Amino acid sequence: MSKIAVIVDSSSYIPEDLKNAYGIYEIPVPILFDGKIKYDTDWKSPAKFYADMNKAKTAPTTSQSSPADMNDMFERVEKDGYDEAIMITLSSGISGFYQTAVNMANQYEGNLKVTVWDSLITVIAAGQQALLAAEMATQNKSMDEILAKLEILRSSTRVYLVVDDIQHLKRTGRLSGGMAIVAGVLSIKPILTFTQEGKIEAVGKERKMNRAFNWIQNKLTEYLAETKTPTRIIVADANNEEVAQEWVDATREKYPDMPIDRGVIGALIGVHTGEKAVGYVMLADWKELATN
Repeated sequence: MSKIAVIVDSSSYIPEDLKNAYGIYEIPVPILFDGKIKYDTDWKSPAKFYADMNKAKTAPTTSQSSPADMNDMFERVEKDGYDEAIMITLSSGISGFYQTAVNMANQYEGNLKVTVWDSLITVIAAGQQALLAAEMATQNKSMDEILAKLEILRSSTRVYLVVDDIQHLKRTGRLSGGMAIVAGVLSIKPILTFTQEGKIEAVGKERKMNRAFNWIQNKLTEYLAETKTPTRIIVADANNEEVAQEWVDATREKYPDMPIDRGVIGALIGVHTGEKAVGYVMLADWKELATN
């Protein structure tokens, strides 16, 4: 067993096989749905969640895991024999989860030393930070070594999210900038990104998804011209598998040797993006970082 455990929140959407293989711990984050507290696992698929969301009496929102849940997790990890843990959270720019985790880590009275890492992102892009940390932990790397590689991965990450309806992000207060780009414009596909502070802002708009994809491909060309590390692509969708797969296929045709992962935008993040959103992430290849 490695001496460093990895803890994530449920917004990371790490595939179950990888999460189990690395023994990654997960704290579920609650969703307030029609007056009830629910979790991602309460829906058998993202498609079922979006169907329910579209029929909900009131628009769902998200909350935070309780301090008690975090403390219980720290106790569980310590009981499992770990000396240290790194907790990788969704972006502090869109949630107070990170700061709550920092406070709880500082207040923890057990012997487990907990380092909290702000991914400045969410979904599987944050999940890949966790996978990098977990792989390095199996190599018995130190916390400082893990944090150094996490900084490279985090700073390399560029995210472009195309949403079908900007109103969800406006409603939940997660859109912090670029409002002028999308204000008063109907029937467009806003293109959003995460800033260096981990906040969401609008950076472009197109009327069709294929035009949004072309816009993103221009950004990918610029990214590849500037980066010095091997690149990995992630395409994640909020129940828009057909479009997401088209984006994967088109990218693979142009860059056949580039690793491309598929991901989901499940209930916890879908509350904010709405259905049919597609995210495109370009970042350093975590597998290469873990071994070099």
